[in-house]
Amino acid sequence: MTLVPTVDLGGWDHGDRATLAHAVDEALTRVGFLQVVGHGIPRATIDAMCEATAAFFALPVEEKLRSAPADRASDRGYAAEGTEGLAYSLGETTPPDLSESFVIGAEHIDGEDPYGFFVPNIWPDLPENLRPALTAYSDEAHRVARVLLEIFEKALGLPDGYLGAYTRHPTRTLRVNHFERRAGAPGPLPGQMRLGAHTDYGIVTVLYADPVPGLQIHGPDGAWHDVIPAEDALVVNLGDLTAQWTNDRWRSTLHRVVPPSGPGPARRRSVAFFFDGDHDARFACLPTCQSAGNPPKYPPVLGGAHLYAKITGGRTLEPADAMNTAADRG
Repeated sequence: MTLVPTVDLGGWDHGDRATLAHAVDEALTRVGFLQVVGHGIPRATIDAMCEATAAFFALPVEEKLRSAPADRASDRGYAAEGTEGLAYSLGETTPPDLSESFVIGAEHIDGEDPYGFFVPNIWPDLPENLRPALTAYSDEAHRVARVLLEIFEKALGLPDGYLGAYTRHPTRTLRVNHFERRAGAPGPLPGQMRLGAHTDYGIVTVLYADPVPGLQIHGPDGAWHDVIPAEDALVVNLGDLTAQWTNDRWRSTLHRVVPPSGPGPARRRSVAFFFDGDHDARFACLPTCQSAGNPPKYPPVLGGAHLYAKITGGRTLEPADAMNTAADRG
């Protein structure tokens, strides 16, 4: 059996929903990752995003730093290589990650924004097509995430719209990671990763990645396994809030991006859309995921407080004070 199975989302609208939901349930129970095809994102939208992000990261560092946020804890704009460490989100201290990134998110919310999740995006002047390309792709990834939420409801035996009630004004973030070993750069420090081992934070992640090695997931056998996206497929994995929701029926799986082993620039790009729920929603164990013999493992948590601790840990290089659903996995 393939460690990370591929599921065709086209069957949700034009097929057997029960069979599709069962396949998703099986994958998320076993490994917490799957690949999806039939997602409906136009190839032109993906190509435009790839072209625009490649042009941005090709700019001189001085130009890119013009898009860096004034507050390092802000999850917006450009972050240069060596300024972030995702393993800090698990409360661990590691060398900083060998990646640079550009982050956008939703800007508007009805009501209060106590965590600063809806601050304005930071758009560079160049390239001119970056804003329309990333906005269009983010909207498509958001649509895919909502389809997945409907499938999750079916797979977990919940009424239609049950999980959607937690995503009326969701925190949603698009993070473009760029990895490149530049000429003359020193080798990695001991234990240094392109992205340190971490779990994602919220409900579900929809990932576009170049089909080159780097991504590894921590499998059920306790070993690290390479995952190279199939052609036209997106990688989907769960975040900690879903692990807590489902009482670990579904797990948020540890994953990382390792440095390349061979010579050359070894460029790689990944574009992660994080669908993380409402900041004011109370995430507690779902009714279909608990029983007298299987009581809730985690206390209820407020979505915003959980996400804020995770995000700021990685950005400020301070160990996060937040629930770690991967505590029993090495």
